[in-house]
Amino acid sequence: MKFLQKGHIIFYTSQKYEEIYFRINKDLKYGYKEIFLLFAAIGAKNSRKSQLDKRGREFRASFLNDEEANMLYAILLNDPSIGKDVDVFNDPDKQTEMKKMLEQYAEGGADILVEEVFKEKWNGYKLDEKYDTYSVDMLKYVIANINAVPF
Repeated sequence: MKFLQKGHIIFYTSQKYEEIYFRINKDLKYGYKEIFLLFAAIGAKNSRKSQLDKRGREFRASFLNDEEANMLYAILLNDPSIGKDVDVFNDPDKQTEMKKMLEQYAEGGADILVEEVFKEKWNGYKLDEKYDTYSVDMLKYVIANINAVPF
């Protein structure tokens, strides 16, 4: 069942949002893996998936610790297409599909941050270099949405 910890799975970040990954990495000292996980969680919480147009940086799923992998498994199990069917984790064809699904959730999470947090500070390619509190804005968004009532 632990297909994510196998060495052959490689996750790709988005080239479209490479600047955002870089900025969060620099400001918060988060690795690309942690940023990807944050974006995937935001995307999954908001049921938002977006296609990954161009691949950016990569990291191996084998670098995930148990807690990180469990978070991704939870995201997958809560996706309607999986339907809480843990047996799907053993199907090699579905594993590729699920990897893509997680990348799509991360892309959707980045889309949400651009639309709702970074807004006019994002020109479609880069963040405004003069603005220096992106990390604060992003963390405020995450905290506000953790406490938000779903209905």
